[in-house]
This record gives sequence, structure tokens and C-alpha cells, in this order.
Amino acid sequence: MQSAVSEDAARGRFERRLIDLYAAEADLHTLPREVFACIEATADCEMAGFSEFHYASGEFRVEYSQADSDPERRAATTAAYLRHAGSHPFWGKDPAFFGERALRESDFFSDAEFMQLPIARDVFLPANAHRQMTVMIVQEGYAVSISAHRVLGRPAFSNTERDRMQELRGHVARVYRQALERTVQSMAPVERLIHLCPELSPRQREVARWIAAGKSNETIAELLGIRLDTVKSHVRGVFEKLGVDDRLGAALAVHKRPPFTQMPPMWTLPGSRWSPHGLRIVAAA
Repeated sequence: MQSAVSEDAARGRFERRLIDLYAAEADLHTLPREVFACIEATADCEMAGFSEFHYASGEFRVEYSQADSDPERRAATTAAYLRHAGSHPFWGKDPAFFGERALRESDFFSDAEFMQLPIARDVFLPANAHRQMTVMIVQEGYAVSISAHRVLGRPAFSNTERDRMQELRGHVARVYRQALERTVQSMAPVERLIHLCPELSPRQREVARWIAAGKSNETIAELLGIRLDTVKSHVRGVFEKLGVDDRLGAALAVHKRPPFTQMPPMWTLPGSRWSPHGLRIVAAA
């Protein structure tokens, strides 16, 4: 009877947090905090994680509910994780392997087996970490992962917690799409270009912005105070980097192409803890 009452209370907390998640109308800057609160209502955990995995490079970025004040240690841990991620699809966060399931480290490794894993010795055990439960949400060019974490000595996540995590996945996937749309809609054209094509130089972004506004090369030269031949050179560079053949293609890319297909948001979004500017913001908070 006590267990049923306890589970009813946990279910109630979970549902209230889902309501709060939708009511927050978060953008990509504020979404992780909202997701952390949902994860903590989903499972009894010491820490929650929000990650992005970039398919092309094999790299990832992660933000935790408890900020790491030591960037050097975080960089070393990240490098160690990348070295060992290919040892099992659970660590590699393979979206095809996960599908829509919530998976736990205990689904694949006994406690004794976990303690002997190189990734455990190099990444988790030095941080007193053990239990993990994760879901994956596939985007174009990258995947978002949310996870719950427990320290050494804690029991494995239960089947009930796993089922709630799977349920949470669907809600976060929906809210993530909405947050992405809000973030993109708030961007000026030049900012969209930073995310759409990080390879563009600052001057090329300015030229692309004016191309998207329908300006001629002559007008762009006048607006930027540079020679016409220089504008033409920048236009060629813009076409090449955007992968288009003409001004119409460049304008459509600026206005219509999803901005995070080359690099995920955590790589380029201002205020991300992974950008130098973002680290300053966190340190000052």
C-alpha cells in the first residue's frame, strides 16, 4: 500500500513537471534547465544531463544540472569519453541502437563488469559516478540526449523510472522542436548565417546578409565601403561555402535552410557553456 501511494505521488510530480515544461515556452537557451527539472521528477538522481552528439565529427557537448567549475577537468573527461565511446553502442549513443527506448547501463553490464570497464575507470569512477539512464532524440545532422545519473553505491534505475524516462522522451522531442523554432525566429539574418554556415568569415556573412536582402554587388560595395572587385570575390566565396550557384540560391539558404544542420546549437549558440563567451556568462552567474 505504501509503495502504491509513493508511486502515485511520484507520478503526480512527473505530470506537474510536464505541464511546467510546456508552459515555460523555452528557447534553446532556457530549455536545458526545464529538462533538468523534468528528469529529476522522472527519476531519483543526483545529476541530470543534456547533450548533443554531432554525427559528422563524432564529438559531443554536454551540460549538467550541476555546473563543473573546472573546464580543464571537463576537457580531460570529455577526451577520455571519446576514446572509449566506441566500445559499446550505449556509450557511443548510437541513435539506431537506442531507438525510442530509455536504456540503462545496468541493461548491459553487471556491477562487477562495470567496475572493470576502461570507460568506467577513466571517466566515471574518478567522478564517483555509476548509474546512467539515457534517451536519444534524432535531429538533422545531430542527436540530443537527456540522461539521469547516480553516484556509486546507489541502486540501478527501476523499470518504472525507465518507463517514465521513455515517456519524457516524447515530450522533450516535441518541446525541443518548438524551442528550436523560437530560437531561429529570434535571430537576425547575420546570426542565422553563423549557425547555418560557420565557415563563412565575418565579411562574407555581411555580404550574404545583403544578398539575402536583394542588394546588388554595387550597392553592397557602397554599404560596406569596399571595392566592387572585393565584393565579387566575397560573393563567390559565399556561393561556394553555401553550396549554391546564384544569388537566389544564397537568399533561399539564408531564409529557408535550417541553421544547425552543419553544427549543432551547442557548438555555435551564443551563451552555450561550451563557447568562450558562454563560459564567462556561467562564471559570472
